Amino acid sequence: MKKSFLPIFLLISNLSVAQNQPPVLSNVQVQLSGNNNFTISFDLADAESDPITVSLRAGAYGAAALDYNTSNATGDVGAGITPGTGKQVTWDFSQYAPVATNEFRLMLVADDLQPVDIQSMVNAVDSSRLITDLTFIEGVRHRTAGAAHLQAVKDFIWFQFLDRELESYQQQFVFGGYDAQNIIGKHPGTGTSGETYLLGGHFDTVADAPGADDNGSAVAGMLEAMRILSQYPTKKSIKFIGFDLEEANLIGSTRYVTNGIQPGETIAGMIDFEMIGYYTEAPNTQTLPAGFNLLFPAAYNAVASQDFKGNFITNVGKVGNSATLMQQFESISANYVPALRTVSVEAPSTWEQLTPDLGRSDHAPFWVANHPAIMLTDGANFRNPYYHTPNDKIETLNFTFMANVVKGAVATLAQLAEVQHADAWWVDTDFFSTTKESFDCGVKISPNPAHDLISIDWNGCKSGIQRLTLLDAIGRTVLTANPSGSQHVLNVGKLASGIYFLKMETPAGSRVEKVVVE
Repeated sequence: MKKSFLPIFLLISNLSVAQNQPPVLSNVQVQLSGNNNFTISFDLADAESDPITVSLRAGAYGAAALDYNTSNATGDVGAGITPGTGKQVTWDFSQYAPVATNEFRLMLVADDLQPVDIQSMVNAVDSSRLITDLTFIEGVRHRTAGAAHLQAVKDFIWFQFLDRELESYQQQFVFGGYDAQNIIGKHPGTGTSGETYLLGGHFDTVADAPGADDNGSAVAGMLEAMRILSQYPTKKSIKFIGFDLEEANLIGSTRYVTNGIQPGETIAGMIDFEMIGYYTEAPNTQTLPAGFNLLFPAAYNAVASQDFKGNFITNVGKVGNSATLMQQFESISANYVPALRTVSVEAPSTWEQLTPDLGRSDHAPFWVANHPAIMLTDGANFRNPYYHTPNDKIETLNFTFMANVVKGAVATLAQLAEVQHADAWWVDTDFFSTTKESFDCGVKISPNPAHDLISIDWNGCKSGIQRLTLLDAIGRTVLTANPSGSQHVLNVGKLASGIYFLKMETPAGSRVEKVVVE
């Protein structure tokens, strides 16, 4: 799925799904026709010439839920649309007037209603990519002891999201003088609700550990799952998140739960990767917290029956709404990844007092806020003898095991988010919107032209700049950020040379400035 602010957008999919190829939308153009109509022109192809169901979704700019009523759309929309060129859909949005025409999100979906081979998605998980990514990620990633590598890894995650053309942004906040970021890439759903699944893991380490398992394994696993899932439209959205400051008492995920969830967004489920790479068939290598046998006899017996070998992934849910997600992961991964041995543990409602070890990662703030979440973990210090030490290195990990955990997550998210044999295109129609005279910030952009970094400094704002969007010369979004404070730095080092446009938004208005990247 791809995003474009422009009026002209080309998407050609080279992805094979089983024997039947999904439809392809191309040459999509959006224009106003009259005062209260959008007309979307497009070409529609299908290798098997299947009849296609074409749907139009709409919502407010940047909306989590595309819940506007588009039932009055006319043209090549609905069931039984034949492939061909010069297709058109016209939507009369007058029921939402006087909404400015630059404040819509539109999505066009072409679905041939064929089944998706989820097993082929699972089989696409590549352990060699996990090794390559983790080789780069490994190294101290602490805000003071490893600041340079921490930033390099954050940039690595960010540009992976951009490369897969996710709706990418950063949730920024300050902790003890450190500029922290949760890095988020959203794969927008094609449905009308704001239901969203999350797959995340933290990227920081303690001060003296290279963090291959804790938690580089999670970052590599999340990115591999993202590469596969982002190729397929899903009815429900999927967000991929790198959390900051987990090692500082879950600060990043707590910030996300507190003020990072979008209006209209419902967290359907969160999967937290927390150390997914350490595996051993040696007996008595898996220890358990005191009293585990009394609280979780089934899980204890499952571990004991294998002579306490560290040869499984622990699937930790919580009694109530998270238990369902825990059970879904267990059953779906068993179906698609039978080689992955899973031991499920359902934390009690009083887990914070009774079983605090089950809440030692980024799923815990979601539990506290009553959002369904599970943690997938190899057990941390209860299995990995190199936990939080300088010996937490890549050579201690098992990449077949890690790949199987990722496969289980891919299968679970594909099924729960309702993967489609379809193509989808979407746009926020705000390109070159009229600058409002009430924009109240003084802004300095430097250097301009730029090679690597662009600093945006502002002052005098009543409420500050809330959103930055960098668009290329034909209107496609290439970078977004939700800044805090009075300064923000954009990394443009990997962008192609050329002219770009920086849109700055405050509650009072917006402003667009030209930026040159050399």
